[in-house]
Amino acid sequence: MNLAEAFRVAWSALMINKLRALLTMLGIIIGVGTVVGMLAIGTGYSNFVESEFGKLGVGRLTVTPQIDPAASDEQLTPRLTAADADALMQPGAAPMVATVVKQFDGRGIVDAGKDRFDYQVVGATPNYFTVSTNLLGPGRYYTDAEERDGARVAVIGRTVAQDLFGGADGAPGRRITINGVNFEVVGVLFTKANQASQQNPAEQVYVPYSTARNRLFRNQLSAQVDVSQLTVQVRERDQADAALRQVTQVLRERHRLTYQSNDFSVESSEQLMTQFRSILAGFNAFLGVIGGISLLVGGIGIMNIMLVSVTQRTREIGLRKAVGARARDILLQFLIEAVVLCLIGGAIGIGFGFLLSGGGTFLLVSVLQMEGARAVVSLGSLVLATSVTLAVALCFGFFPALRAARLRPIVALRYE
Repeated sequence: MNLAEAFRVAWSALMINKLRALLTMLGIIIGVGTVVGMLAIGTGYSNFVESEFGKLGVGRLTVTPQIDPAASDEQLTPRLTAADADALMQPGAAPMVATVVKQFDGRGIVDAGKDRFDYQVVGATPNYFTVSTNLLGPGRYYTDAEERDGARVAVIGRTVAQDLFGGADGAPGRRITINGVNFEVVGVLFTKANQASQQNPAEQVYVPYSTARNRLFRNQLSAQVDVSQLTVQVRERDQADAALRQVTQVLRERHRLTYQSNDFSVESSEQLMTQFRSILAGFNAFLGVIGGISLLVGGIGIMNIMLVSVTQRTREIGLRKAVGARARDILLQFLIEAVVLCLIGGAIGIGFGFLLSGGGTFLLVSVLQMEGARAVVSLGSLVLATSVTLAVALCFGFFPALRAARLRPIVALRYE
């Protein structure tokens, strides 16, 4: 029996019991659809989050006054100051460092003569707005000169402008108070919330770092800590590790640390992205296990139905052997039936996977407002699904096919 004839016979056998064949393929359909759809959604979400990290600024280090919880130095206290930032920018101190943002955050009661609102107030040097992707609406950012002079100027988020003035257009030039101190609004920030950050720029107020330190949060500072964090922009993205080592060395020397643990923490955006990729890889592996279980169940169903088919067609097998069919012809026939069953189920499952990916795109983009998080069905996932389907067909179809091939013609012809 040639392959074309074997496929024709397999197709005819499946068409005799269409409903049974469809129910048998159900596990394969669900398994393949889950693998294709979930991997597509995971890829789309991964691309989205990586783009969000890019908006935050790739090649950045974040330095915070935080002691490693595993440190055994009982006398160690957190330390990080604006002077540390100045030291990093000294010529030759950290050649891989392009710029350093000084920042101190706190809560502030903000009003414009009417209702009062509690907002996050970010005191940051003007380069805060350039180390990451930001969108400026009406007005401007505050300047280096205003930073040096401790000017009482503010850039407010879009939601803040809406709450205080009913919109962004008329906000520049208006006056607000933050914790009782008068400020002039010079610009409105239209930057959207970022999935890689815990803060929403639309609900924040930005003022010069020197102004925040000297006028708003003076009582919250100390000689050891007068910044919430330093954001270090690296000159080249692939130099982040070298920059991290340089920053760590400079700060340890300034803090006179020899054998002690760091009294500060340094993290790179690449480290955060690596952690995210690890989490996502684990999530995708979990989805793959779920799809694999469905495929396993589907494979067991195929084995079961093929055994039933062998039993029902025992006399047919005996007749074929009696007229000259060899054992390998019978084996090939039933193996091809299992393969055809799995391939049809796999094809339907791939279609189901595309439907799942479309539903995932709708959920992420339209419902969760994650622009750019579009599910992507990759060629690799299709090849993986097809390969696994064929493997299931061969593994679970081999035993019933072998059982059919070993039937003795005389016993098979006498079977009732």
